[in-house]
Order: sequence, then structure tokens, then C-alpha cells
Amino acid sequence: MTIPVHTTPESRRRRRWWVVGVLGVAAMALVAVWFGIAATAGRVHWVNTGFEVAADDEVQVRFDVIRDPGREVVCELQALDDRYTRVGTAQVRVEPAGSSPSRHTATVRTVSRATTGYVDACAYAAP
Repeated sequence: MTIPVHTTPESRRRRRWWVVGVLGVAAMALVAVWFGIAATAGRVHWVNTGFEVAADDEVQVRFDVIRDPGREVVCELQALDDRYTRVGTAQVRVEPAGSSPSRHTATVRTVSRATTGYVDACAYAAP
């Protein structure tokens, strides 16, 4: 036994807008995922894993680099004092590695005692 379904033009219109809305939200979600993947694919990523103030004029910065292991990377390191003033910078070349991520430690020379050290930026080295 079937139950007759009476649909009115109003209910069909409402259903149509629900379908359009759901499809629109799904399409925008796909576009957002596409842009997110496109913005990060093929780029260098780094993770600051720590630092050690070795002396009044240097800090050791530890970091991991996530990248294409066959390419050289240049990283900009910073050292700050207790007033967040930059007291040292260094550019470090990270040679191609056998795997990614790779862990590195580099020294930043400072003009006064630093309280922190970190990687500010990394990019692939120019060929």
C-alpha cells in the first residue's frame, strides 16, 4: 500500500533551495581544501625544537626542517633578549639530506646575552 504524497509548489521550492544550499556549501568546502593544499605544497616548513644560551655572546638553536630532501634550504635564525630586542641573526644553509624531516642545530652569535633563539624563516636556496 502506498501513501499518496501531496507536494505543493511551496514545498518543492523549499526543497530545491535546501539542495542548492547543500551543494553550495560542499563546493565552497572543496575550494577551501584546494586552496589550503595549493598554498603549502612544495614549500619548506620548520619546527623550532629548542634553544640553549651557550654564553653571553651566543645561543644554540635546534630545529627540524621538513622539505624536499634533495634540495638545499637557507634558514634565517634570530636571537632576542629579555626586552624582545633582536641581539643576533644568522643565515644557515641546510644541505640536502637523505630524508625529511631532518634535525639541525646552529649557533647564533649575539651582541649581548640572549634569552631565546628561533628560526624566523626558511626557503629553498637559489640554484
